[in-house]
Amino acid sequence: MKLTTIIVLSLSTLLFACSNNTNTTMQPIQLQDLQKEWKLTSIDNNPVQSMSSISVDEQAKATGNLACNNFFGAVELQANKLRIDKMGSTRKMCEPAVNDVEMIVSNTLSSWSEVKINNQQLTLTGAEHTLTYTLK
Repeated sequence: MKLTTIIVLSLSTLLFACSNNTNTTMQPIQLQDLQKEWKLTSIDNNPVQSMSSISVDEQAKATGNLACNNFFGAVELQANKLRIDKMGSTRKMCEPAVNDVEMIVSNTLSSWSEVKINNQQLTLTGAEHTLTYTLK
């Protein structure tokens, strides 16, 4: 009976230790990780054919295209969360389908989103949508 208890406790400790290591080894996203040109490839895992893109420079300035309008703003990055603060954009009329993409991208970028970078892919997960970008 005592051997069974020791085995269960050992396995529990081992599993707990493994799960903690996974969380503590996550590298925080740094500004320099974002300093590239990214092209939107999907929204909520659905491929999109869009001109939407984002570029980040060394002064934490973001510029790009929402879908038909250009935008600019300041990148804020805190604990692997990102938003574009003080975002401004041009105001061209867009076709309805393009306007839908534009509104999703604009709302996601201007609100706090979880940011992940994996290989050549940038993923922003907001409250309502997930945007996936690849390097241009």
